[in-house]
Formats: sequence, C-alpha cells, structure tokens
Amino acid sequence: MELIHHEVQEGQLCAQHCLNTLLQCPVFDAIQLASIAQQLDSEETSRMAEGSSEEYSRFLEQPSSNMDDSGFFSVQVIMRALEVYGLSAKHWKHPDLAQAREHPADNFTALVCNLNQHWFTIRKIGLQWFNIDSCKSGPTLISDTYLEVYLKQLELEGYTIFVILGTLPECQADAVLLTSPLDPSLYNCTDSRKTAEVKEKSPAVTPVETESVEEIRRKRLARLCGETNTASQDLPSENTNSVDVHNTEEDEELRRAIAMSLLES
Repeated sequence: MELIHHEVQEGQLCAQHCLNTLLQCPVFDAIQLASIAQQLDSEETSRMAEGSSEEYSRFLEQPSSNMDDSGFFSVQVIMRALEVYGLSAKHWKHPDLAQAREHPADNFTALVCNLNQHWFTIRKIGLQWFNIDSCKSGPTLISDTYLEVYLKQLELEGYTIFVILGTLPECQADAVLLTSPLDPSLYNCTDSRKTAEVKEKSPAVTPVETESVEEIRRKRLARLCGETNTASQDLPSENTNSVDVHNTEEDEELRRAIAMSLLES
C-alpha cells in the first residue's frame, strides 16, 4: 500500500490533502492554494467594483470566502486547482450524470467528497477503488459493489459529492495495481489498522501457551509423578467413584505434549 499516495491530516489542510491524493502526487501546498485563493478574491473584488459603491464597501469589509488562517480552502479554490491539470468536477446529482450514477464503479474514475470543511478523495487506482481520507491512517480498499452503497451512505450523512471529469495524471500505483490487483482478503490481513484492531480484541495468551513442549512435559510429569506417589500411600477415600476432572485434563495435556515432543524429535 506504500505505492498509494496518502497524506495524514495536518491542521485544516484537508483540501490540499484531497487534491494531492486525487492526483497521487504532492503537487499542491498551502502557499500555492493560498495564491489561487487570492487570485479568486481579486476577481471577485473586480466584479463587485462594477456594482454599487455601498455593496462594494460592504464586500471589502468581509474576510475572504476562499481561505482562512486555519488552512481552509473553498470549493472554488479546488475547482481552479483542478483546471491546472485539465480536470473539472460536476455535482453528483447533476442531470447529465443520472445514468452513470447507476453504476459508479464502471462509469467514474474519481470523486471528491465534502462535509463542512472536510474534503477527501475516492478514486480508482488500477482496477480497484480506494477511500483516501486524510483523517484515516491509510487508504481503504472499497469493492465495486460496496462503492454504490458507500456513496449513498455519504449522501445520507450530508456529504456533497463531486465527480471528477477528465484524465487523471499517470501514477506508479495505477500502473502496478492495473496488472497486480490487491487480494481483498490479504489486504485486510496486512492492513496495519485492522491488525491493530485484531490485537486489541484478541484474548491474552496464557503462560502455558507460550511455553515449549519440553517445558510443559517436564512440569506436568513432575507434578503427576508426585501426585501418584502420594496417592499410593493413602487409603482410598469414600468417594472412590468420583473423577478428578482437573487431574484428568492435566494427564491428557501431558500425553499431547509428549506426543508432540516425540514428533518433533
């Protein structure tokens, strides 16, 4: 998964992370996006100057709608940045996309999603779809079948979804995964996030399970021999028909350990 470019959330720079993961290369930084935002501000100022002086004065008193000090950038900034690479975006619900929306895995190559001030990318790399969210520790593999369900879920949560139109730049991950797709089962096993979850949920291993067969045999044999010698010196108790379940289990464990030892020797 190292081939897939992923950026971990830094401040409120999710728009920057979204663009870079979409393009699969760290081509934009905060300074470049701020420059685009300032250019948009200048264009808006010129348009407002053509109106009434009162509206123009109020406009000049307002802060920029395209960026702020936290690292937030507007949708206009993202759209202008996409144009640099010959790309554009269209709203998911646009009438022109009605038919294509029925099978998004087959008809689209990338989407960007927005809720409040958070942006993230969902795109196809090779033959597979990935959720590349800067708020997550790494890319998440999404099956073609689940993609449609996931997009509907995002809509219900209030996300605005944009379909990316145009040809995305070539990237190494795309070339590799095109010929060697990830096995979903293997990916789930090797995913560090899922591995951590499994470790948290797994019961602690008891000391007996971590001991060697030889150690188990030595301890159990010594204990069993001691109990046998003690029993031979005592008279039978009144409960001679009762079974000592604990000792029976230990005897069975001893036999298994000895058998394993013999197989290994």
